[in-house]
Amino acid sequence: MSSKSYPHRSPQRIAGKRRQSRHPDSSGRGRNGTERLVFQPDASLSLQRGINLIVDAIRPTLGHIARTVAVSQALDNKAPELLDKGGLIARRISDLPDRDADMGAMLLRQMLWQLYEDCGDGTATAAVIFQSIYNDGLKYIAAGGNAMRLRQRLGGCLDVVLGSLAEMKKPISGVEQLAQLAECICHDRELAEKLGEIFDFIGEHGQLDVRRGHTRAIERDYMKGMYWKRGAVSRAMLRGGVEPDRIVMNDAAILLSDLDIENAEDVLPLINMLMRAGAKSLLLVGEKFSESVINFILANKKPEEFRIVAVKTPGGTDEQRRAHLSDMAVITGAIPLFKAAGDTLSTSLSPPRQRRHMPPALGGSSDASRSDSRQVTYFGQAKQVWVERTMFGMVSEREDQGELTEHLADLLELVEYATDKDTEAFLRERIGKILGGAAILRIGDAVPTRMDSRIASAKETAKSLRRALRDGVMPGGGVALLACRTALERASDPSADSDARAAQRILLRALAEPIKTICHNAGFDSAKLAELQDQPRGYGVDARNGAIVDVLEAGIIDVASVTEAAIRGAVTSAALALTIDVLLHHAQPEETYRP
Repeated sequence: MSSKSYPHRSPQRIAGKRRQSRHPDSSGRGRNGTERLVFQPDASLSLQRGINLIVDAIRPTLGHIARTVAVSQALDNKAPELLDKGGLIARRISDLPDRDADMGAMLLRQMLWQLYEDCGDGTATAAVIFQSIYNDGLKYIAAGGNAMRLRQRLGGCLDVVLGSLAEMKKPISGVEQLAQLAECICHDRELAEKLGEIFDFIGEHGQLDVRRGHTRAIERDYMKGMYWKRGAVSRAMLRGGVEPDRIVMNDAAILLSDLDIENAEDVLPLINMLMRAGAKSLLLVGEKFSESVINFILANKKPEEFRIVAVKTPGGTDEQRRAHLSDMAVITGAIPLFKAAGDTLSTSLSPPRQRRHMPPALGGSSDASRSDSRQVTYFGQAKQVWVERTMFGMVSEREDQGELTEHLADLLELVEYATDKDTEAFLRERIGKILGGAAILRIGDAVPTRMDSRIASAKETAKSLRRALRDGVMPGGGVALLACRTALERASDPSADSDARAAQRILLRALAEPIKTICHNAGFDSAKLAELQDQPRGYGVDARNGAIVDVLEAGIIDVASVTEAAIRGAVTSAALALTIDVLLHHAQPEETYRP
């Protein structure tokens, strides 16, 4: 295992410059520029110093009444960054001056950052549990215990704890519960109330777009249907609507494609066919539009008779564009045109590749119009389409929901088997669009830096609320972990070996560490914790006023999957760290952009 430096950012140093040994000694330390080995007991003590430095920096941020950590900025005359998220604080610490301690710090830092990326929360809880297990484990090993057997026994105790946590899970619903959970995460009552209201409306998969506001208040808008972050290719196409920079088209025809639309002559036959079929508007989706095509669309002198608006195909990659087109096809009943299949705009004038029913609103009353309408089967339809400068959306009410239900079931199955977090996030975004229900949260503030901080907090809190709707919640404030001590004590075996008994004692102490830290940060001493001994399960300390309460009724709750991930990551990582016997420093550490 080697220490690494991170040249891509200005390192946040604890003190001084890196210290290097000038002469070799018995521990294997060599001259500058040579590899160096560190053996026991120096190896464990060095790791412990780094771990304690990281945890002591994060510990003040745990709890509802949390303190912040100021991080100096790389640029001169810039205010320090104020952080209260353990993962971000750990990320800002790199390249400690003590290379031996730096290894322990980076070991813990990697675990915390991974937890933060996966869950967005739980890092401070994981940090204090990790520290408790590692420090107590070192004492046991120094007294003659075996590190490998201790690691195995800690894994067995972890299974008992996870089983106990699973019994505490409860579903969450309603504006009040969602707002309470949001406040536990972001510590911002106004923001929490808005997020609780929003997620009660959009649910787990609904779309939420967090933007900068234009006032000092926090505002939200709800939209029926679904939207994509692509706007009209020309602002001039949005003129003539009821609202500025926004056009609304009712019973619009839709042509979906990822084509490069270069010739205006290819667009004219489509317009003629749709007008004969009785359509009044067209949403044309393509990857690129030439200037001549845009000018041709803008040359329309009678938009009240037939309006056409062009938008670019959503998605940053070919795969994403195909995915979005397939979703829109299911929603609108259209058949997309793909470059990879050799399609062109003229393809839509030919018989379709597959049989589709024509949207009723595109059919006319005369025999001639019905004859033309049978050819318009590549086109889909939406009850309403709206287009703005940066996004477009649609409201569709298809009579045949079978295909839509089947498509949604396929996406839900793909989510279950997704191993990449980006892929999973993209799939959930697609599911949200299909299910409908969208909200825009506009966050305003008189201070720009505070506005940016609230926007980042809103996005992180939204992730946790989605997880809570999916995975449930459990008592917060460290109470759920404290309650697991009972199950762990019941699972003890009097005939077990010394390593098993030591693992149990170590984990029993670690499970109480989060609630101890929360009380300490709120200004309460250990006497407050003593009041919990005779209380029923589920009771804890309300850090806001020091009262002993049923934490679920008081609205002090945690996301179940975040708590499980925090205890799992802390126990397994600390147990692994206890088995490290030798540190190896490379002369020229490999550079990396990973945490």
